[in-house]
Amino acid sequence: MLNYLDTLAALHTRGLNVSLKEYLFVQQVVFKEDIRVAYASVFDAQEFVRNVPSEDEEEYLNKFKHDAENLLEKQDCKHLKEYLEQELKSYVQDEASTLQDYKFTGSDVQKLLSNLLKNRSEDLDDASVKDILSLIKSMYDSGALDSGDSFQQHFIQIHDPFNALCVNCNREFEARAGLGAICPHCGQTYKWSESEKRFYPNVEHL
Repeated sequence: MLNYLDTLAALHTRGLNVSLKEYLFVQQVVFKEDIRVAYASVFDAQEFVRNVPSEDEEEYLNKFKHDAENLLEKQDCKHLKEYLEQELKSYVQDEASTLQDYKFTGSDVQKLLSNLLKNRSEDLDDASVKDILSLIKSMYDSGALDSGDSFQQHFIQIHDPFNALCVNCNREFEARAGLGAICPHCGQTYKWSESEKRFYPNVEHL
């Protein structure tokens, strides 16, 4: 990704020179390390190990803030920082462009879950399983799962039941939203209207 010798060669062509310690310091800054930590770990390595971590860590690190800021303003280090940031950005973009779009089938997910549960059968991590199931639900809802296989066929939709009053015999019976219904007492049939979310009796039985 970031190569020290290649970087030195690239900077040399621009008439710039940086030391190994300057390179290591700037590289850490490019990777978003605290500039005090980056500076102390490179230019005061032995004391850094003794003071970080410790109760006096902040006091110790603050001693290097001014020197770290000044070094970053040095012309060679400023160009080095810009060069490394560009190299890092290019690397990330190149890696992202090589990623493939994966589409898992229901059978793939079923196998993954089966293997996971088998491996954790003796010490099942409930939280992890819940996270995975939540992810699968999100993938299914977004269409990321190929539901055209046997895995999808294992799902059965259970409609909510509620009590209904037959318009023909005035007796109660149980009906389920989304499905047609037949009064078990008199045989009156009802059709479900999905748009209106209600039942209508068939005319021929009125």
